[in-house]
Amino acid sequence: MKNAEPETHTIGWYQGTVEEAFASAKKENKPIFLYWGAVWCPPCQEIKHTVFNSRRFIRQSEAFVPVYLDGDTTTAQLLGEKFGVKGYPTMIIFNSSGTELTRIPGGIDVSIYNDILALSQETLSPTSELVLRVLNAPDTITEKNLKQLAFYSWGQEHNALPDNYSPNLFLQMSELAADKVSRARLYMQYLYAVAEANDSKATTITPLDGAYEEVVLILKSDTLVLACWDSLAYSSTKLLPYIAGKEQQAELITIWQKRLLELSTQDSLSTAEQLGGLFPTLDFYFFEDDSRSLDLETKNVVLNATQLADTATTNSFARQSVVNQINHVLQSAHLNSEAKILLLNELERSKSPYYFMSSLAALAEKQDNIEESIEWYKKAYDSSVGAATRFQWGANYVAAVIRLQPKREEHIIASATSLLSEIENKSNIFAGRNFRTLKKLTKNLEKWQTQEQLASLGYFRNTVNQRCSQQDADSITALNCASII
Repeated sequence: MKNAEPETHTIGWYQGTVEEAFASAKKENKPIFLYWGAVWCPPCQEIKHTVFNSRRFIRQSEAFVPVYLDGDTTTAQLLGEKFGVKGYPTMIIFNSSGTELTRIPGGIDVSIYNDILALSQETLSPTSELVLRVLNAPDTITEKNLKQLAFYSWGQEHNALPDNYSPNLFLQMSELAADKVSRARLYMQYLYAVAEANDSKATTITPLDGAYEEVVLILKSDTLVLACWDSLAYSSTKLLPYIAGKEQQAELITIWQKRLLELSTQDSLSTAEQLGGLFPTLDFYFFEDDSRSLDLETKNVVLNATQLADTATTNSFARQSVVNQINHVLQSAHLNSEAKILLLNELERSKSPYYFMSSLAALAEKQDNIEESIEWYKKAYDSSVGAATRFQWGANYVAAVIRLQPKREEHIIASATSLLSEIENKSNIFAGRNFRTLKKLTKNLEKWQTQEQLASLGYFRNTVNQRCSQQDADSITALNCASII
């Protein structure tokens, strides 16, 4: 089965199966660059139209066997299960023997991708091995090792971290780094790990020792702000309580907002990432009072920036990322009417309009427009394309009906059952994103069902069980089956 090519034709993507690509890499003693994505996915389009159009990246990719794997191809979800990929996009570098070395995150400066590829041509060890060395033999860790750790995609972490690890692991990595960029990124990851490990609803949070001074140093440096853009732009309110107490928060917020806005016009940032610089201003604005009215000055800043980005982005594929970001900015600014107009206009231009139909459905649901929301969820499902995509969009539709119109019992059961036919291959439904979608669908049905509905759901369960019985014993799909039967 050939892998679908992405819309860009600049990188010499391997024109064979993934298995053949790994065999070719071993024969040619080349590392592998694996890109896993989907046509509708905004961050995927972001990567395609920034990183994959970089001349330096294209040149460097010639030293690799570059593999593009679209999530809707026949065996994509089974391969996704094998590689432990969860979200689109995922970028993994393997050595010529097929051992995973590292995963590259999104939302970073385009030049960083080039640096990571260059680094992987020199020397990379599996990230999981580096983590163990940090814990057990820190004196063996080099600056190149720390750079690899600093630019690992921890948000998509598969098995690089040991069980029950402490967030202090990232602090230890940060303290080992002499390079300021590596130190800053690892420190921000430490803050994020601490925030993730603690109860988000905790009423009392004690700021971490030295965090305020460390983050202020980062914010004062253009280089470090850009290097940490992914955490500074998108996690401001999540991290704030762990950095500063009430008496210091106002000053830190002012610096944080100012610096992200100042650097949001940097050419090294894509259009979508430039818009990301608005989020700290908006998130902090509504941090303690979500019912506040947006002041005129901030509103004009938001509208000017989003309109400029909208007008400047003409490529229909690139717009998938930019318009999605504009929508999030507008809704973060509580400009829901403007967001709706944007999304409606985009339906005529987008190559994957069902993605924006889902956004319209979510917006209508947010505004308690139940009928309108259900209608958009149904339209999004009906117009979606690709087996895995249709299964995911269909499950989203069923979940919406359960949530918003739970008394439509026959429709819910019929819709859920018909979804199983979207995945023809007997194994694909129990692998990758398909399996996670199936688990979520099953959980939604179990929460919704009443005693009277148990019999009606029997056909759905029997169909799932029948497919489970067809899986090869001891296969990952059989193990997945066992977890939901």
